[in-house]
Amino acid sequence: MLMNPPSMDRSVQSLERNARRSRQPRRMLTLAVGYLLLLLLALFMMGPFLWLLSVSLMPGKNVFAFPPPIFPTFVKLTNYTEVWGFINFPKYIGNTLIITALGLALNLVLSLTTAYPLAKMRFKGRSLVFAILVSTMIIPSSTALIVHYLTIGWLGLIGSYIGVVLPSAVSVFNIFLMRQTFMGVPDDIRDSGKIDGASELRIFLRLMVPMVKPGIAVILLLEFMAYWNNFLWPIVVLDDPGKYPLAAALTYLNGQFAYNFGWIAAGTILSVLPIILVFLFTQRYYMEGISGAVKG
Repeated sequence: MLMNPPSMDRSVQSLERNARRSRQPRRMLTLAVGYLLLLLLALFMMGPFLWLLSVSLMPGKNVFAFPPPIFPTFVKLTNYTEVWGFINFPKYIGNTLIITALGLALNLVLSLTTAYPLAKMRFKGRSLVFAILVSTMIIPSSTALIVHYLTIGWLGLIGSYIGVVLPSAVSVFNIFLMRQTFMGVPDDIRDSGKIDGASELRIFLRLMVPMVKPGIAVILLLEFMAYWNNFLWPIVVLDDPGKYPLAAALTYLNGQFAYNFGWIAAGTILSVLPIILVFLFTQRYYMEGISGAVKG
């Protein structure tokens, strides 16, 4: 066997080190350009929110000046204190929490109980039922507004929180998401429960539901955002402005203080803070739930 002399090995190693050193500046430049582009994209996407935040923190500032004030030049909380005193925020936040809690509970129960049979049980017409459900997703929700109103009126629920929540008590997307998540759970877990003599309800509650917690977190996050920001349907159903949720109250009172855009900006920032906080604490489960549904 021929052996390379030590001098040749050292020369090869030296050439490899030189090649790595020559590639290092190019790699650093590529990373710098990539991070710069990502930073510019983030600023572009966050531009409207940063502008709204700056407007809310700068009372008396010309908000429509060019270039728009993305970052505040001074900070005062006058708009927040004044709009908090002008609008009964605790009352409207309480209304929003009631509507959101009812909507989350109904969506979670109905989505789980509908998706589980479609994913794990074998019965005739299962694929047809799922295909019909998915096909309804192409229908715009706004086209059902009149039908929903007539149905809620026939049930005598006009002016009630149940009337606000009932038309959106279950979402086809949530059923689809949970079905895909349940399909990712091995059948052996359900079979082990049957071997132990557990009923289908106990298998569902004790074995299957704990396995799909990331999917449940996705539903809770998405529906929380939807109910918290909902303003059109509550205005249609609720005949008492005192029952409005926060988003509807801000829209309803928009004309009363339209002369002070800083108040509108401060009220909007206060209304979106809970959504930001909830997303920050649940983003890990959100990503796990989405990835699990895609794999399923």
